[in-house]
Amino acid sequence: MVLIHTAWGAARLLATLRSWRVLNEFESGLGAWYLAATGAGWSIAGGVLLSGILRKRKWASVVFVPFASISLLEYWLERIFFETSRSNLPFAAACSVLIAAAVWILTNLPGTQSYFAKSEEHEQPDEKSNSARETS
Repeated sequence: MVLIHTAWGAARLLATLRSWRVLNEFESGLGAWYLAATGAGWSIAGGVLLSGILRKRKWASVVFVPFASISLLEYWLERIFFETSRSNLPFAAACSVLIAAAVWILTNLPGTQSYFAKSEEHEQPDEKSNSARETS
């Protein structure tokens, strides 16, 4: 999920940079600067989070829920205030609920919890090796 969102942010940034003049000429509701900034922000945030997940950092499991929540909030704010009304509101709402449920389930799976707990155990210093270093 994080990789897909990171790629989406990068695509948003690149598409904005490529279409900069058109967005400014037709006065896009969100503006080129906003689209570029959010695309870059999601690319960077997603890259940092993805790195934390792959390195089994405990903070990554804690940051995942706010990352997904802010993403959904941004989507709905943009949809409500800047996009033209569309008839697929029930579909978009259902997808948002499914994404929120998937995030909650994935973060609470025992396998996910043990994945990040093992990294914490691995990083704890061994008391025996410390006492051996002190006596040397």
